[in-house]
Amino acid sequence: MITKATEYLRSLKADRSARRYRSNTPSLPAGIQDHLGRLLRAEYYERGDKPRFLGDPALPLEFDHYLHRLDQKDRDLRSSMVREKGRRAVAAALLGIHA
Repeated sequence: MITKATEYLRSLKADRSARRYRSNTPSLPAGIQDHLGRLLRAEYYERGDKPRFLGDPALPLEFDHYLHRLDQKDRDLRSSMVREKGRRAVAAALLGIHA
């Protein structure tokens, strides 16, 4: 999986026609993102402080704001996708009735 990631990144560097602007779309395929995320989380938990007691948060409180922002963006994206699919379904149903 890591070799696929490095090959992908090398091909991006070699390709001069690649986009030069930043976008919200991920630059790595989802499988590679998941794999790298698992590796990073495992490394973080291995090196990080261990909870002192049951219920002690594993992540420092400094991350709460960022985690909340990520969660909110994910919820907004999902709700907009659901809303758009609902609109399309209603439009298709109305067109089917009047057609």
